[in-house]
This record gives sequence, C-alpha cells and structure tokens, in this order.
Amino acid sequence: MNVFPANPATPMADNSSGNSAADVARSNIEPARWTQADSSADVLLRSAHAKVDTTAWAWYQVGEDLHLAGQGDAAQEWPGLLTADTFHAFCTAQRLCLWPTGSGESILGWLLAPASHAGNLTLSNLARGLGEALQTDALARAQNTQRVLYEIAYLASSVRERSAFLRGVHQQLATLIDAENFYLALYDSPSGEIIYPYYVDVIDTYARECATYDTLDPSRLSLTGQVLTSGQPLLIDSAGILTAEHEGRFFCVGDRPEFWMGAPLKNASDEVFGMIAMQVYDVSRIYSVEDRALFLVVARHVAMALDRILHRDDLEETVSRRTAELSELNRALMQEIAERKRAEHLQGALFQIAELSSRHGDMMEFFQSLHGIVGELLYAQNFYIALVDSTTATVSFPYYVDELLNDHPTPRRNRRGLTEYVIRQRRPCLIDLAEATRLVDTGEIERSGESIKLRSWLGIPLFDGDVVRGVLAVQSYSTHVRYSLRDQELLTFVSRHIDTALSRRSAAEALHSANHELEERVQNRTRELDLANARLQHENSHDALTGLPNRSHLLQRLSEAWLDHHGEGEQLAVMFIDLDRFKVVNDSLGHHFGDMLLVQAAARLRSCLRENDLLARLGGDEFAVLSPGAPLDTAVAIAERILAAFDLPFHIDDHVVFSSCSIGIVSPDSQFHNEPADLLRDADTAMYRVKNGGRDSFVVFNHELRREVSDQVEREGALRNALKRDDELVPYFQPIVCVNSGQLVALEALIRWRQPDGRIITPGDFLPAVEGLRLIGRLDLYMLTRVAVILAQPQHADWPPVHVNCSSYSMTRPEFADDVLALLARHGVAPSRICLELTEGALVAEPDLARRSMQRLADHGMSVVLDDFGAGFSSLSYVHQYRFSGLKIDQSFIFELTTSPRSRAIVRAIVRMAESLDLTLVAEGVEDAATLAVLREMGAAQAQGYYFAQPMPLEELLLTTLAPRLQVLTQEP
Repeated sequence: MNVFPANPATPMADNSSGNSAADVARSNIEPARWTQADSSADVLLRSAHAKVDTTAWAWYQVGEDLHLAGQGDAAQEWPGLLTADTFHAFCTAQRLCLWPTGSGESILGWLLAPASHAGNLTLSNLARGLGEALQTDALARAQNTQRVLYEIAYLASSVRERSAFLRGVHQQLATLIDAENFYLALYDSPSGEIIYPYYVDVIDTYARECATYDTLDPSRLSLTGQVLTSGQPLLIDSAGILTAEHEGRFFCVGDRPEFWMGAPLKNASDEVFGMIAMQVYDVSRIYSVEDRALFLVVARHVAMALDRILHRDDLEETVSRRTAELSELNRALMQEIAERKRAEHLQGALFQIAELSSRHGDMMEFFQSLHGIVGELLYAQNFYIALVDSTTATVSFPYYVDELLNDHPTPRRNRRGLTEYVIRQRRPCLIDLAEATRLVDTGEIERSGESIKLRSWLGIPLFDGDVVRGVLAVQSYSTHVRYSLRDQELLTFVSRHIDTALSRRSAAEALHSANHELEERVQNRTRELDLANARLQHENSHDALTGLPNRSHLLQRLSEAWLDHHGEGEQLAVMFIDLDRFKVVNDSLGHHFGDMLLVQAAARLRSCLRENDLLARLGGDEFAVLSPGAPLDTAVAIAERILAAFDLPFHIDDHVVFSSCSIGIVSPDSQFHNEPADLLRDADTAMYRVKNGGRDSFVVFNHELRREVSDQVEREGALRNALKRDDELVPYFQPIVCVNSGQLVALEALIRWRQPDGRIITPGDFLPAVEGLRLIGRLDLYMLTRVAVILAQPQHADWPPVHVNCSSYSMTRPEFADDVLALLARHGVAPSRICLELTEGALVAEPDLARRSMQRLADHGMSVVLDDFGAGFSSLSYVHQYRFSGLKIDQSFIFELTTSPRSRAIVRAIVRMAESLDLTLVAEGVEDAATLAVLREMGAAQAQGYYFAQPMPLEELLLTTLAPRLQVLTQEP
C-alpha cells in the first residue's frame, strides 16, 4: 500500500539506467521473497509423527491467543484457535490432559491429549522436547535481534550517506521479519511536509511514480499520517483498516495490505521526526506477535541511529559553512597581505628605477637592468625598446627580447606596425587581439606575413621634449596574461626615466649637470616616499577627523604601560569618556555639525590633560585617556577639569551648543585585571554607570561597582526566567481620572516584579538594566499579553482604555505593530481598548521606523500618547511630525506646579497647545488637592497620581469601588 503518493527523496540508483530506487533497494534484500526457515520446534513436530505411539494429540503455541501449531492425526479436527479465556474450559469439556511446553517468564505452549493418555511417557517427553525447542528458538531469535540492533548502531556510526544507512537497515531487518515491503518517512511538523528517503513495495507500483514528497492532510489522515500525528505505533490488519475508514479516523492510500505495521521515530526530546512501516499483502504471511514486538524494538533503535545521522548532517553542514566563512576571511587576509607586499615591492622597484637612471654604464646594460626591474613588476617575457630617427623616419630596435622571434628585428621605414601606431598617436596604447584585428581592418596597421599571435600588447611612447623619439613595449602571447590600465600607468612612469637617460646620452656635454639634476630628483622622490610612508603610518594609528591616536595606538601604548606597571610598579590610570546626547545633536543638526563638535571636544579634552597623558578617539563620540604614572587622585583631578571645561558652550557655525560628558575611571587591580584590555572594559562599565545615573559626572570603578555589574547580570538572568512564568511579573493599575468630574476615564498598567520572598520591585530597579536589549521588547509583549488576557474576560468588558508603556526598542522594530495587532486579535481585544505610552527615545533613534509603526497602529484604531512630554530634547517637533492622540505632562512640572511660576507657565502653555491640536492631556504626578485645584483652574482634562490612588494589583482593583471613591477624592479642598 502507499500511505502517501511519494517516491524516495534520495535516489537509490542512477536514473539513466531506468531502474527505480525501490528496484535497486529490493535487489539488495535477499531472498527477494521472504521465507521463514524451519525452527527447532517444526523439526521436532515432524519427527514426532513417527516416534509418538499415539496420534490423538495436538500442540497449541501461546501468543495473544493459542493457535494450533501441530497435531498427531491430520484427519482429527482440533480448533485452529483458542482464546486464553476459553482454553481451560475447552480442555475440561473434552476431558483432555495438558503438558506445558517451555518455561521462564511464561509458558510458551501446551500439548493436549485425551485423559486416557495422562501417563504416556512418550507424550511427556515430546512436551519437554517442544519446550526446549521453543526456548532454543527464542534464544536464537534474541541473539539474531541483538546482532541486528548492533549492526544498525554500527551503520549509524560508520556510514556517511543516509541512503546507504537506510538500505543497510532494510537488509538487517529482512533477516528478522518479512521485510519485502518496507519504507521510511521523514516529517517536518511546522510545515507538515513528509518526504520518503526510502520506499520499497512490490505490489503498490503507483507509489514509485509520484512526487518525492507530500504534505500531511489533517482532514484525511493516511496510515502514515495517523502514526506521525499520534506519535504512537499502529499495528493493524485489513479488517481494522476497513473499520477505521468507515469511522473516518484514517484511510488507506493505494493497495490495501493484509497487515500493516507503523512505528514513530522520535528524537531525544520525544518529538516525532518520522516513521517506518512494513506491510504484507498475503494473508499467509501476516506478522506474528514476535514479529510485531521485534518491529517496535527495531523501530526505537532506528530512531536513535537516524536521529544521530540527521544531527551529524546538520553539524557537518554547520562546520562546512563555518569553514567556508573562515576560508573567505583567510582569503581576504591573504589578499590584504599580498596587496601590502605588492606595495612594498613596487616602492622598492621604483627606487631601483630612479637609481638606475643616474648610474653610469652603456645603454645596453641600462636596458637589460631596466628589463629586469620591469619584469619584477609585471609580465615582461616579451620586451623591447624602439627608437625613431626624426630625420630619416627610421625605426630601430636597440633592445628586443621575444619568446617566439629569435632574429633581432632590423631597422625599418614606412611601415605601419604597432610601434609606428604608438608614435603617430603620441600616447600609451593598450591593445588586445580584437583591437589589433580592428586596427588591421581599418588600415591603421598592416598585417605581418603570419597571422596575429599576440593576445595583449602595451606600448608607451618615449619623448625628447615634445618630440616622440621611441617606444617602450611589452606583449603577451598567452590568453592567461592580460595587461591592465595599472600596468599602463606603471610603464608610463618608467618611460619618463628612459627619456631622461636617452637625453643624457644624446647630450654628453651636459652630463655633469644632468647627473646632478637626476641625483636631486632621486633625493626628492626618496623624501616624498619617506614622507608618504610616515604619513601612512600616522594615518594607520590616528583618527582622520580629530588627528588623535586611534584604538590600535592606544592599545599599544596601554600594553607598554601595563608592562611598566607590573615590572617597575609604576602607577597607571585609564579613563573612558563618552559625550552625552551626541547622537541627538548629530541627527538634529547634521553630521558636519557633529564632526565639528568632535574636533572641538577633542581639543578641549587635550587641554585638560598632563603632558605625558595620551588622548585617543575610540570611535563615534567615545574617547579614552591613558595616564601613565598617575595615581587615582590625579585621574580624578583630570576628570574634574574635563567636566568643568565642558560646562562652557561650544560655538559652531553661529550655533551655541552645550555637551557634557560621562567619564569612567579605573586603576589596575591584580585581583580583577589580567591583561591591558581589562582596564578599558572596566572603565567602559564605570562610564555606563554615569550614563544610567544621569550623565555629566565621573565614576571610579571599584569592588562595589564590580559587584553591582555581577548583580545586574544575575538580575537579567532572573528577569529572563520570570518572563517564562506568569506569577512574577504582574501588572499594577493606576487610575486616570477626569479633573472636573472625578470620573474614571482610563487605567495605566504598570509592571511590578514579585520576588520569591514577597517583595515587590518597581520598574526603576530593573528596567534601566535592560534598556536597548531585546529583552525589553519581550517585556513589552509580555505586558501587552497580560493586559489583553484581562480585557478579554467578559466581566471586564466595560473597562475603560488601558495605557501600557512601550519601549523605544519595540517601537523601532519593523514587525512590532503586526505583532501587537496579532496578539490582540488572538485574545479578541479591540485595538481601541489599548493605548501605548511612548517616550521620545524611539523617535530620536529611528524616526522613520517609529513613524511607520505608529501609523499602522493608528490605522487599526490604537491610540499612542507621548509620555514625559516637556522633559525631552525637542518634544514639540514630535507632536508636529507623529500621529499622537495625546500627551502626558512630565511629572517634574506637576510636582512644582504650586511653588514654581515657571512650571505653571509651561503647563498652562502645554494645556492650550493640546486643546488647539485636539489632543488628550494627562497630568501625571498629582499628589495633593492644591495641585489638582491649579490643574482644574488651567483647564487640564485628565490627571493621575497618588492623590487619587496608588498603583494596585488586579485583585485589589477589583475589590475597590473606584468611581464613588474618586468622586470623593476630587472634591474641592
């Protein structure tokens, strides 16, 4: 039968031969049609007919039921099958005596004879012999089974190809059970795809002619699909298949077998990744109880072996990919090394050419030396120099080396060769075979007596002043060597030296002055090369924008100071400096403005350091200071000078900008610092402590800070574990009320972390540690899920909208809006019942992504309000650019509302602006009646704070009658 119409995914033979994979696999299973060898019990039964002095006996073998396995008189009628429940009743009714055959965990069979034969010694001996034969057969079968399991394990560790492993499993299984029809399927649960890497069936030929894979159909499961989805073995006969089809549980696809066995393949995580099946179409070959048990045992071993092979394939693929990546990195590194060697070689060659042009000697020696130098730079196996006499127009070849032309070319006139073509063009010419052919066809050059053999030709004109005096040329006859424009530039440079040498030869009377001029030119060029080298070294170790040493230079100097510290005990301090809010300045005013700020900041930092201190730019707005010989108090004094210097404004292009900085300081500690880079790491950690603490300060890294960093890592791990549960991170709710009526208009969900000891931790104690991490995004979705579950309950259908805080990380995630909408749809909660509160951080970091996310949420009816309004860098611009439905005034203004005229003026302006823009406005932080009265007088619409209610868990919220209570709380004082 065919459980799914599919061929093996891995071919078993060459398709060109016309043989299917099943044909090849079946040819490896001998015998082709499975036969059961006679057992010891069969042999004994045949001999019993001649040796037993009575024929009134029968032998029943024990299985699920007792079946007739042998009898003395073939003509005597004995029941072919007896159940365990009716067996003893049958023996009693027929007045039969019983001899057990076999022992151990259970009796393996019964020998029956009339009661009159109870004392028959021959029958007693036959029963004992049958028992021994059965035990012998069972032992042989167990040994064979053990051998097969060992062979399967050996195949898994020794065979590289999956197809070879499956063929081997089929061969081994055929030695135990009738395995003429056998297949294996692999299953991908997420996609529902089933592939058949091995399929052999002698009856169901349709299976070998279909696609190599299929997709599981849950609405009409096949026998294979039933095993894959249930994860349980299925051992069923033809009648059972018909019953299942009638009941609609699963169906037979293809020819219906007389018996079908299927077992799931599970990995170490108890997940189903495939199944194996065997089937017979002949009722006489139906599997016995032992066959079925063996099949299930073998299936478990095949699952473990195949799981190892599949994991090994995945591992090998990973190793192969990593090897390819490392090879690519190595190739890039080798290319970089080759480029550097080429540059060094080119530099040396140019120096040799310059030196050669001023050396004494005849022209032939000069040409030979020049040929050798050019040959080191490019392919110059075919090289020549041609000179032209301007008076006679004769072209001669004083130096000519060619691998094909043995005879030295003679002087010539009125010819139109490649050399003459360069002389006419008065410029370098790079010509390949196609260009040469085109020039011949247009008449620019004439074809020589033989066909054109060159593949690449490069000619450079030689000048005497403004007159062409000759040509320098190289050529290639190989398709593997092609000259480039880079080669052309190189030979053009070389030709200038040849021009100089020829001019000196033709003007012997000015030899002395010419030599002096050449020496001076060589010296100048040498100085230029030295300056270029020094400039390259400086550029490699310094920042291009500020001119400060870069990270590599700093690490080199830090390593030297580290050795001095450990060798001579010299003190050492390292500072890590980061400009505060530089990204805001850079994004709002432009990168040029940011570059100018970095240049001025670098100069201001340099002015605060000691003479032997090293200031380096690490990248972006990060700087580092290395202070060799500086005790910790000296480093602190430097940090204080830096902070004081940054209190002064920066004047850039008619703009006045203030930019503070955060500084981390560290001194070596043998307990924690094992290498120089550890100092930079801890200074960076101390700097981030300043960032989290409000910026514009410095922190000295110490044991307490190290312990806090360790605690932070531990808390982050605990927070990750808490996200996997639903009883630690819980929402607390704080009412938002109407200022005039005191009615409840909304609730804000605030996260709280319930510790095992019952303590409740507020967000300020654990959220700063995960800001900017992916973990904060998971926390956002967790809170939204908890709130959605609450709102989805029928008893909460009349709840007002619930405000949920959203991090900058989430709002700038491209898929965030879709995730939120899908989450609400999954719980059946309308988007209008949720309002997200967003700070300006996301708008500063990724404004375009934040705008798209907000637009998609707004299109589906979800409100987004700008939280902490007034405390940001440019909040007014965000109100103008983004689709906010409301604002929440930062509580720092509300706290000072009754004492600060400035705060009252700011809040009044925000209230009027919100009214004009039709935005809802919430004043958070209301803690007394006087503040509420001022807000009511200003016309503020909504308020929130401890004056009305503190954040409370859901249980307390449900026990509180909020509306009447809030009406009392909001009465005039």
